[in-house]
Amino acid sequence: MDNSVVKPVNPNDLVLDIVGRKYASGSDLTTAENLMALSASAGVTAKNYGPGPAEMVLKKPELPESVKGMLVEHAG
Repeated sequence: MDNSVVKPVNPNDLVLDIVGRKYASGSDLTTAENLMALSASAGVTAKNYGPGPAEMVLKKPELPESVKGMLVEHAG
């Protein structure tokens, strides 16, 4: 039995590989290839900047106790 490890395919890396080879060979990129390269590079670098809007969860901000105390002092 073969216990090979199968790694998932990352479409951004595939696009960058294909378009990168064409660019490195000196060929001009089409408009579609430019857009694909921009989109793929954004997908790769997005991992370095935290969650995107789809993963974010909004929470009601809570005031620290010191601020709450100051509000009570000024109100009374």
